Amino acid sequence: MSLQWEPAWKTIIIEVDGIKLKVQKDEVTGLLACPICGLGEKATYFFSERDLIKHMISHKSRQSRHYIPKEVIIGEEEN
Repeated sequence: MSLQWEPAWKTIIIEVDGIKLKVQKDEVTGLLACPICGLGEKATYFFSERDLIKHMISHKSRQSRHYIPKEVIIGEEEN
């Protein structure tokens, strides 16, 4: 039994509450990677799309200086 897995990342678009994001999803585990944190050692992974969105909002609320690449944000519907 292995404690690691060989991820198979695929770029997908998720939509939560009218917010569309381009993210990486591991086809083996179903994990979603935060597009701001990226992949690798300092990455943050989520099973839930809603949890990923909340995490991304926390980047802003922490007054962090992370750059959000334009291609990450696809669009946002207005209510």
